[in-house]
Amino acid sequence: MDFRRSTPFDAPKMAALEARCFPDPWSERDFADLICTEGAMCFSAVEGERLVAFVAGRIIAPEGEIYRVAVDPEYRRRGYGYRLLDYAMKTSRGVGLETAFLEVRASNVAARRLYLSYGFKEVSVRKNYYKDPTEDAVIMIRASRADLEG
Repeated sequence: MDFRRSTPFDAPKMAALEARCFPDPWSERDFADLICTEGAMCFSAVEGERLVAFVAGRIIAPEGEIYRVAVDPEYRRRGYGYRLLDYAMKTSRGVGLETAFLEVRASNVAARRLYLSYGFKEVSVRKNYYKDPTEDAVIMIRASRADLEG
């Protein structure tokens, strides 16, 4: 398994994986635009030619927001999500990331456990944030540069 910065060539694979993982998937164009945006925090886990996981977000130092994390259902529960998140966070320190935010569906227990295991804290809830189905978003934060070095 290799971890690397995502490129625009990954956008079609990211969109395809996204469609397998989420009811409200981003498009290929959404990923391509983000990857080409200043401050993009987009990283991929690949096995051969297969993209098996990605992290997509943006950094406006010292803060960053993780927009999407996806792991191919066939590769879940093997630690790839944790290791890719770790790679993304540690690599992003080099461009000034000190505090990371994300939101996750309240019902996505597996993702919440992943983020908690990586040191994120649940800090608030956005009522009825998600649609199809309507659901609350749990806001999580991992603060301080020292935390990111863990």
